[in-house]
Amino acid sequence: MTFSVTAGLRLMAKRVQAASPRSGDALRLIGAARADARGATALEFALIAPLLLLLLLGTIELGMVSAADILLKNAAYNGARSGRTGYVPKGATQDKVIRDAVKQRVGILMDPGKVAVVAQAYSGFDTLGKPEPFTDANGNGTRDNGENFIDVNKNGTYDLDQGAAGYGGANQVVLYSVSYPWRFFTPMVSKLMTADGVLTLSATAVVQNEPY
Repeated sequence: MTFSVTAGLRLMAKRVQAASPRSGDALRLIGAARADARGATALEFALIAPLLLLLLLGTIELGMVSAADILLKNAAYNGARSGRTGYVPKGATQDKVIRDAVKQRVGILMDPGKVAVVAQAYSGFDTLGKPEPFTDANGNGTRDNGENFIDVNKNGTYDLDQGAAGYGGANQVVLYSVSYPWRFFTPMVSKLMTADGVLTLSATAVVQNEPY
């Protein structure tokens, strides 16, 4: 009985194959198509993966630049707060105290050694960014050579900004300018935002010194 069933199954299989001679070819074609689809997907991913990676790195770096800009502004305010008190520890200088206060706030994302700090002192808020007073002898609204002027910052020359370099004295108004050269590591972002790969971040803070 077992022999007869086996023989019958074999015979049935032969008849099915004879009736559908292309079924095997169809299965092979389906398998090949699936393999081709997997290959095409892998090829497409290989083509777009570098672009996606650059886009991801660019997004991360732009976020870092934004964070660095916030840190730099905070550093400028921190330096200004230190400078306005006039306090200088024994054995230190006011310049070092202020620069250290600035650098304390930028060390996370920036190289403290590349941070630039510039300070200009004024007699009051109303003189910020204003030129030194002069006698307009010919009435043309501008200072010409030979016209007298008041050398407010005492540097021996006429200046369009009367601020004096330094941290000022008691009750003076001081403008702090802090800057940092951020060098991009993502080529795509670098070409879009700068010509030489360096973006100068800057921050300012204005305070009036205490009557120390």
